[in-house]
Amino acid sequence: MAAQFATESGDNPLWEFALTFYARPGVQQTLLSLQNDAGMDVLLLLTALWLGKQQCLLPDSLAEAGDYFRWREQVILPIRQARSHLNAEPLRSQQAVLRKQLLQSELQAEQEGIRLIFTWLQQQALTEQADCSAVNLTLLQNITMADNGSVTAQKKEARGPLLQQLLLLAK
Repeated sequence: MAAQFATESGDNPLWEFALTFYARPGVQQTLLSLQNDAGMDVLLLLTALWLGKQQCLLPDSLAEAGDYFRWREQVILPIRQARSHLNAEPLRSQQAVLRKQLLQSELQAEQEGIRLIFTWLQQQALTEQADCSAVNLTLLQNITMADNGSVTAQKKEARGPLLQQLLLLAK
């Protein structure tokens, strides 16, 4: 996830939750660590927590949210990679402007990603369960470990403590 969410409101409660939760102290750093150090998808983490707050389990069929995953691979990740490349280099003023534009584009792409996830969720039969944020994060971790062979052992090890920290921040 980019350094901060776009300030404009989305058209769904998942986006509203994401904006509010991301602004809480410690959340941004924890989510970015889960993204950068543990190879997890921040938008899916936010989705898992939001569903937990709604007392709904993350659907097992998450991998079927193809519109979101295509959008992530084809739009969000390339923009993030370009922006990250500029973050790693000392910048001239024109490059700093470009980095800022890429950040804004990444934020807009993430907002669209949240919309795609929310639209997909509306088509799912969600299972209700009280206090299921931890269960949702475990499900998400298991799904992403099974689907992503490129995640290193070091990143997998980093997930546990960071996910626990995220759960504490979500309370």
